[in-house]
Amino acid sequence: MKKTLLIAGAAVLAIGVPALAAHHEGPKGDHPMMQDMTRADAEAKVKERFAMVDADKDGAITMDEIKAHREAKRAARRVMHFKKMDANGDGSISREEFDTAHAMKHDKMADGKMKRHKMGHHGMGKMMGGRMFEMADANKDGKVTLAEATTAALTHFDKVDADKNGTVTPAERMDYWKTKKMEWKSKAQKAS
Repeated sequence: MKKTLLIAGAAVLAIGVPALAAHHEGPKGDHPMMQDMTRADAEAKVKERFAMVDADKDGAITMDEIKAHREAKRAARRVMHFKKMDANGDGSISREEFDTAHAMKHDKMADGKMKRHKMGHHGMGKMMGGRMFEMADANKDGKVTLAEATTAALTHFDKVDADKNGTVTPAERMDYWKTKKMEWKSKAQKAS
């Protein structure tokens, strides 16, 4: 589930997962997670993601379509990563190219341009993936329609919008997820 927002929770994750911002290579302020988001923005994001994932264009998304979309994105990232490392474009990565690429990555991390996170959105995606689909699948038919995805995303939006002004800010996102994290910790401690 790496780096793929499930359609059922596309806006949910776009609104709520601050760790995504750490994976943006541009200035922090350019990342959608570091900007305000209106309800209209959230709804538009759901429609955009839905159209990308609904491969057969039947108006509903299944877990198989989500998995296929995720794998296609993963494959594209592997190709892009390979091309970045293959500095001379000869279709293979020499030891020198490999070492150079990893040295550059190390330098970026040392400069603070890249951050490592214990969970990041990789872990969040694994944890939230199937559950978000189930939450959005209101009629439990194994498919999520655009209406179901939109309803789920806007319901979550309203939970995160603490001041109920129709706009979710980065601070509201962070506060919401801090509260959720404390709730999860508390539940885990009670279960032990």
